[in-house]
Amino acid sequence: MQEKKESDDFRTRFHECDAKFNTIFDLTSVASKIIRSDLTILKVNKALCELLSYLPEEIEGTKILDHACEEYIAHWHRLQEELWSKKVPHFKLQACLYRKDRSIVWVDVTTILYNDQGETFGFTVLDDISGLKKHEESEKRLNVALKYSDTAVWELNLETNEVFRSPDHDQIFGYGQRQDYWTLESYYPHITEQDLPGFKAAIQHIEVEGGIDVQVRLLRADGILQWLNMKGKTETNEDGKTVKLIGVINDITKDKIAERHKDDFISIASHELKTPVTSLKASLQLLERSTEPHSGRNKLLVSQANKGINRISLIIDDLLNAGKNYREQLEFRKTTFNLYELAKEICDQFASSETQTVTLTGDKELIIHADSERIGRVLTNLISNAVKYAPGSAEIKVELQDEAAFVKVSVTDKGPGISKEKMPLLFDRYYQADNQQIQYSGLGLGLFICANIIRKHDGEIGVDSEPGKGSTFWFTLPKSILN
Repeated sequence: MQEKKESDDFRTRFHECDAKFNTIFDLTSVASKIIRSDLTILKVNKALCELLSYLPEEIEGTKILDHACEEYIAHWHRLQEELWSKKVPHFKLQACLYRKDRSIVWVDVTTILYNDQGETFGFTVLDDISGLKKHEESEKRLNVALKYSDTAVWELNLETNEVFRSPDHDQIFGYGQRQDYWTLESYYPHITEQDLPGFKAAIQHIEVEGGIDVQVRLLRADGILQWLNMKGKTETNEDGKTVKLIGVINDITKDKIAERHKDDFISIASHELKTPVTSLKASLQLLERSTEPHSGRNKLLVSQANKGINRISLIIDDLLNAGKNYREQLEFRKTTFNLYELAKEICDQFASSETQTVTLTGDKELIIHADSERIGRVLTNLISNAVKYAPGSAEIKVELQDEAAFVKVSVTDKGPGISKEKMPLLFDRYYQADNQQIQYSGLGLGLFICANIIRKHDGEIGVDSEPGKGSTFWFTLPKSILN
């Protein structure tokens, strides 16, 4: 009797344990399954059904290989060999499985062996790592993109000066292998003496400026000289304190070489143009001073030709000096003149066509004191750009405004407009805008030269634009220089 009672108690406890196991197995939030030595799926829980989008009866009785991605089938065979042939108590692998809709889910698989009534089964837990895999793939794509675009990512801890960086960062600085440690001071030996003070100053003003954008020449570890553009934006902590800088480092050596070649071409071409233009100018001056009788029309044409030659000579001088220090090299010949008359003379040069007209409004007695040739050149460039970049604009409006503290000149068109991200670049050296990806000829110096002329006059220049609604280019001259 005692033995029978103990046997009954054992069965009761066994069934209770089995029931508890099944309850835990079914209710756990971790995807789980029980497999046989031939990899047949005997039992699955609710979490695994949700992971693979199957009902229990649709997946129980199938083999795990039926759901495995083809390239990972060998991994499951290895699990089978390690656990049931080599008797390893547990085994881990990483694999991808197909859901019912054939989409892919990545899982970390852990399988533990256990014995039940003389047969060995595998209890398997599957941890969904699809999000991690997507992150790894995104990071891999980013690193490839950075590598082939000569770009590296850097993150500067402003408290410790430690730099966290992307895998190709050190290669940009000429190292064949990744360095163990990198700090802000690690950059100093590589930046040339001419550019190091500017880099340090930019770092010191990070909090005020909200970031950094500086170009430096670099002496790499392998002795190669190259140009880098180091830029980034600051980030703050919960207390609003600036704690780090995150940005990119671009290798701009090719751009600098192309810029130098362009400078050389402009310099040579300008010098070559200067001699024939000087000869032509002298011939026109002789013709103008000639005592032989000329008709009024001929005199007018000679006078206009002289003005045109003077403008061309000024353009050639500007091209010869269109370097980074262009503004400092500018020399003005200021006179007092009627701005409206100058603007009318320039507008008249753009003969109205059937589809496009140039109109002028404003104070006809607006007298200013400035370099008339160069102010005329700025206005000519702005109108010329409007004609070129907004061919569909029926009217181009030139407006002169006499404000309290300044005079404002604006040129408005109803063309395609300019996107917000491109507007800050328009006045950069060699930058050329485009109209719906259509490239126009030119050197990209027009607005750069215009900006320097106006700023040297202590004025401002800018643009207001919205894609699809046209653009207004404008400049101002302060009243303080007009008297």
